[in-house]
Amino acid sequence: MTNYYHVLGLSENASQEEIRAAFKKMAVKYHPDKHPDKPRMEDKFKEVNQAYQILSNEYEKARYDLKLQYRKFSTSSTSNPYSYPGKRRYGRPVYTPPRVDYRQNTIATLYAFAITFGIALIVMAGFWLKGEYDEMKLEQLLAERREVYNQAQDSYKKRDYEGAFTLMSSLNFFRIEERDMKLFKDNMVNDIVLEGNQFFDEGNYDDAINLYELVQRFEPDKPFFTLKVQLAEAYKKVNDPAKSIEIYEDLMAKEYRIIASLIEIAQIKKEFLADLESAKEYYLMAHRVAVKQYKSFYGEGYSLVINERYVPSEHYVLYSELADIYLEMGDPDMAIKASDWNKYVWPDSVSAYLTSANAYLVKNDEAAACDEFIGARNRGWEGIPPISCN
Repeated sequence: MTNYYHVLGLSENASQEEIRAAFKKMAVKYHPDKHPDKPRMEDKFKEVNQAYQILSNEYEKARYDLKLQYRKFSTSSTSNPYSYPGKRRYGRPVYTPPRVDYRQNTIATLYAFAITFGIALIVMAGFWLKGEYDEMKLEQLLAERREVYNQAQDSYKKRDYEGAFTLMSSLNFFRIEERDMKLFKDNMVNDIVLEGNQFFDEGNYDDAINLYELVQRFEPDKPFFTLKVQLAEAYKKVNDPAKSIEIYEDLMAKEYRIIASLIEIAQIKKEFLADLESAKEYYLMAHRVAVKQYKSFYGEGYSLVINERYVPSEHYVLYSELADIYLEMGDPDMAIKASDWNKYVWPDSVSAYLTSANAYLVKNDEAAACDEFIGARNRGWEGIPPISCN
């Protein structure tokens, strides 16, 4: 059994911070991009990643620690620590045991057996009675819970979703005998989400919001990342950007796709609130998170080894939007800088060339602008430059 703590170079009482720090260090050291001709390094990187996946998850870590402790216990020495070597006896007088009264011993044994048997019967009878009582109470409890379930089904059929949720939530948990009840609750949640999605697709955003919020209220512990994003989009459709921002901030607090959430908030600030300065700050926050990720996986020299295959698509959106907002705010130099990064990581980006071209026009550098327009044309752009470019 692999000791994942040893894989990360840690002791078995390491904290989550130590586990994260060790993983980042080992991931950078053994990343396949740094050792393209060494397949053993890729195997080591996979082993480090597997160790982190187990130890960073509280539930999986607890299970793994139990297995580790059990293995240590099962392989420990089971030899008897005690020994009683025989002792030779010299010069002792011969001991003669007293005469045994077998009849008296037999009677005493029978009395003891009878008493023990009687006590055992009383205990067994007590256990039997208690078992019968517990079984009766369990049957009564299951019947009461089944009645609640039947009421929830009736409420659901009448489209009283809140009533059905309230009844099913009162059951808290489901026993083995209640698999159908748990399945009903799960299917009810999924069906309500699907109905909300249908309302959304039909443009009935208020009804979609009501259903999404109902699921969120009764199932707060489930991530439902796509549901939260859909709810945020619905709030944008009904012109409630504040609620949409609140949802994305909640996603960031739970560490779900932080960069994507920051970009969404920035776009809301820009498009709905016309707050370019605030939007730029959110884009810059996303940029700082992205750089932190690059450094954690590639090291300080990330710009020399970064590859578009390993960069999430939202990073491209981030730098495209950042370049556009710099240009819109009258900072062509920073717009060019952001576009250059996109061109470096994504060489076929048409929009990056066009943004740079427009930034050079603002700087009255028509020669450089033409170079960028030509670059965009070489990558499939079919537009006409606003200036004459040979």
